[in-house]
Amino acid sequence: MIKFLLILQMCSGINGECTQPIQYQKLFNNYAECAIYGYSASVEYLGKTDFNMINENKLHVRFWCKEGTNA
Repeated sequence: MIKFLLILQMCSGINGECTQPIQYQKLFNNYAECAIYGYSASVEYLGKTDFNMINENKLHVRFWCKEGTNA
């Protein structure tokens, strides 16, 4: 069965630059589980960031689900 990896990246809407991608250790059983979790993980990631920094840099979280290894 193919598993999926969640990868998050913080990006600036001003200059288009993004941080190094962060790969979650958890494997998801299907794409839908990964994608849905990606939205909640994005909110959590932004919530840990200083609001002034978010506003000044127009930060947003980019995420994607990548097929991982078979399990």
